[in-house]
Amino acid sequence: MKTMILNKNKFNFQSPLIMGVCNVTKDSFSDGGKNYKTSDALTNIKKMWKDGASIIDIGAESTRPGSEPITYKKEIKKLEPILKKLPKNKFIISVDSNKIETQEFALQQGVHIINDIYGGNEDLFFLSKKYKNGLILMHTPAPPKSMQLMTGSYKNIINDIRKIFLSKSKLLKKYKIPQSKVSFDPGIGFGKNLNQNLDIIKNINKFKIEKYGLLVGTSRKSWISKIDNSLINQRLGGSIASVIYCLEKGVDIFRVHDVQETKQAINIYKKILCSK
Repeated sequence: MKTMILNKNKFNFQSPLIMGVCNVTKDSFSDGGKNYKTSDALTNIKKMWKDGASIIDIGAESTRPGSEPITYKKEIKKLEPILKKLPKNKFIISVDSNKIETQEFALQQGVHIINDIYGGNEDLFFLSKKYKNGLILMHTPAPPKSMQLMTGSYKNIINDIRKIFLSKSKLLKKYKIPQSKVSFDPGIGFGKNLNQNLDIIKNINKFKIEKYGLLVGTSRKSWISKIDNSLINQRLGGSIASVIYCLEKGVDIFRVHDVQETKQAINIYKKILCSK
């Protein structure tokens, strides 16, 4: 059991952690806006917590391939009524945002983790030193609108992403942010083609850097359909297969849409390993 204080709140948890996804957008690739209403979002968040999520990741801007950005004012307007109603001591709350104004607002509301698809910057790290929050720093080569045009930009995708994470780690050390509060995410599906996604998953342990955490988000993404032509609601098997593989390789956090099923798969897998 590990204990961590995130933005003034103490949490006890065991690895691996399950992060439940709650997109409060109309154009989410996975749920088509079913959490757009505040009441629906709160109901889903409560369900994911009861199903076994230790972290709930809330996003008010779609980052699916080709999506358009929104202003920080619209982002905050959508997040505010949700964040105000959530308890801050029951589970870890993460906000998925790359805008410093939204990130600061979320931290002021008591949010525990900032999840930044662009991997963070010195402004965010300065805030994190102040609020003592957690960070998830993802890799993407370009904004969602154009990221899939960048799949040919890598010399060696594993080494290229590792170098970026190592560069981020130097900045984190500059701001004296504890490694235990930071997780890197190689960004499955963000500016990568099928072979690149598979290469990242296969070599996921190579992104374990020092004592930083490692997060993977493979859930329901289109890389699965490129293998078997499955629809979004037919990708549970592929999602769980990737979770179990990455669990064996030492991944710390799994960002998923199907919390109960993922929790069950992990528990059964661990039980089999421990059986006599």
